[in-house]
Amino acid sequence: MNIVFLLRSVAKKNGVERTITDKVNALANMGHKVTMVTYEQGNHPYAFPIEKTVRHVDLHCCYFTVYKYPLLKRFYEAWKMKCRFAKEIRAFANQEHPDVVVTPTYTIEFMEIVMSLRRQTKVVIESHTAFTHDMTGGSMIDRIQKYFLLRSVKQCDLLIALTSGDAECWKQHIRNVATVSNPLTFYPKTLRGTSKENGRIIAVGRLEPQKRFDRLIDAFSLIAHQYPSWYIDVYGEGNDKECLQRQIAEKGLTKQIYLKGVTSDVYSEYERSQFFVFSSDYEGFGLVLVEAMACGIPCVSTDCPFGPSDIIEDNVDGLLCKMDVKDLAEKMEWMITHETERKEMGIQARQSVARYRKKIIMQEWEKAYLSVI
Repeated sequence: MNIVFLLRSVAKKNGVERTITDKVNALANMGHKVTMVTYEQGNHPYAFPIEKTVRHVDLHCCYFTVYKYPLLKRFYEAWKMKCRFAKEIRAFANQEHPDVVVTPTYTIEFMEIVMSLRRQTKVVIESHTAFTHDMTGGSMIDRIQKYFLLRSVKQCDLLIALTSGDAECWKQHIRNVATVSNPLTFYPKTLRGTSKENGRIIAVGRLEPQKRFDRLIDAFSLIAHQYPSWYIDVYGEGNDKECLQRQIAEKGLTKQIYLKGVTSDVYSEYERSQFFVFSSDYEGFGLVLVEAMACGIPCVSTDCPFGPSDIIEDNVDGLLCKMDVKDLAEKMEWMITHETERKEMGIQARQSVARYRKKIIMQEWEKAYLSVI
């Protein structure tokens, strides 16, 4: 199979870039011809390693550069860049004759150009966030933009959702929808025997509104004084860092919640922790949940759309809670006060997420891509 992944860039250490990189590498190792086409990579290094057998082409259409111009000139420069991008990606498709072009959902203009490639190849769209966020709600302008974006996406040959809940939303609008989970980047064959630190809770994610670390701080503030030896280490960077640090100080939790920044070995941090907390408003999947569970620790997670309920079996290998502060606090307290059950959940969690191992999941992705040819 000759497969092309069309992406904005793979320069940021985000979940989408990580999972797509995993798939690109795996498909190349499975013997497929894989090309990664970006348009805003420039000279930035890859966020994650790329196999040498994967070809990379960057079209140097950096849309973000147009914002340095005054308003009218900005529209003109954006239009010129759009025309150049359309010309170059069509020329590339004519020359390479890919069997499948795969891309996440981006802007309306981007989708219109991608759908024009259907004259030459098959187009597969991947949904990496929740339909309820990407395609509904917002201001009147947002809703109009989402309407036209959905109209473009409807033309795809296949849409792949990461969860059953997201797939059901898409099926109301698109004829051909499949559900395939993200692969687990690394499943430790054996745990390293790292000693768990007493009272240590871990959270991982971008410090952005979607992840709702403010909810986590508020929830922990309700119980922290009862368990002074327990604390939370939060790993991640983002625009909300300063306001979250202020919130921690206002709640008097500077000695119980720590913003640790990024880590080069998150699996080691999982293993050192008693349990993981996930407080998002919405998700495309929730890969960090799977990672934590693979390291033998249970998770407390909001039952947000979509992902956690596909991954966690409530009261068996983790706990699901309502998307409110009080219920999250109660579930965290249960995990703190039930040591035996917590350890048993961790053992069960590791066993249950073995189904997300790359070797298993990539066969499903390969089958989905092949189904449109």
